Amino acid sequence: MIVTIAKNNVEDWDCLLLKIIPGTAGHSIGSWNVSDNGRRDYTDVNVALFNELARTRGILRDSFRNIGFRPANTHVLALPDKLIFSISRGDIDFLVLEADERPGEMCELVRDIRLGKIGPNPYLVISVITWRADNLLITNFINAGADDVIIMPASVGFASGRVNQLIDDRREFVVTTGYVGPDRRSRSRITIDELGTFAVPNGLRYKTTGDESAKPNSAALKRANRIVKEHRLRRLTLRLEQLAAEGERFATEQPGAPLPTVPLTELLDLTEDIEKRSHGASTSVTELTASMGSIMQAIVRESSASADMFALLKVHGQALLSLQRGDEDATELVVRAVKTAKQVVEKRSQAAS
Repeated sequence: MIVTIAKNNVEDWDCLLLKIIPGTAGHSIGSWNVSDNGRRDYTDVNVALFNELARTRGILRDSFRNIGFRPANTHVLALPDKLIFSISRGDIDFLVLEADERPGEMCELVRDIRLGKIGPNPYLVISVITWRADNLLITNFINAGADDVIIMPASVGFASGRVNQLIDDRREFVVTTGYVGPDRRSRSRITIDELGTFAVPNGLRYKTTGDESAKPNSAALKRANRIVKEHRLRRLTLRLEQLAAEGERFATEQPGAPLPTVPLTELLDLTEDIEKRSHGASTSVTELTASMGSIMQAIVRESSASADMFALLKVHGQALLSLQRGDEDATELVVRAVKTAKQVVEKRSQAAS
């Protein structure tokens, strides 16, 4: 059979799929050519290959050997517990997950790695292998933060090329309110994003090329983790400002109307999350987040929407963004916002009692 690549855009994520076309031409494992990898040294790369399917385990093991990875450093794992243990130890350079037996669990695993819930390295190079051309499965793994999804069977030339891409041209990472992983947005969305993307440690590149800047050592991981924390807090604050503006508009257009449940719940979650993630920050940030919490509680206590309270919450979001950006007038904005919020909340409490 002949393997070709087809482009499939799903929800603004550029997802590469393989289209399998029946034919007579093809490549056997024995004919795979790895001469293009001469300038790379795969011998020291630690690969963890999770595969519960005994019938395909040998095929995948041989595939990696023919690409150039040493069998002694390619650890084939068949039990989820051993996989978790191996990731937690932190000595993996390249994680390969066969997805067909436990797609839901493996997708959650990828997401947990990216969010720093499992293992010391959220930036681990992760490829997913599937024997099913299932668009939903592929999209779910891409949205969880996988670097690549390969549909088998595929020629070694193709698979080797995908590995080389992860070494030489790995996508930079982006952080949103619920995602950490390779940036797959369209160029038009990237250009209007004030936070942008950032390069992350790449153990696969370090081991194959000796590039010290890609080494996932403690300093590099701390640096990347700090960026993730800053970007996540900024995204949460931007979302809060957006929802507060929507609430102000709703209350202005429909005075006295009951507050919609869904955005109100999200606003509550955002204020709590921002306050939690700001723990240990400066006094200005602490005062501002505490004041945001007081405003949200006042909004929840009211039976109908109040435009001025949402406007006040929006100002708090803008002041927090100003602090995060390091603007010169940030402190003044915080003082005004906190002082105004205190007066408004106290006045409303007195009126209600």
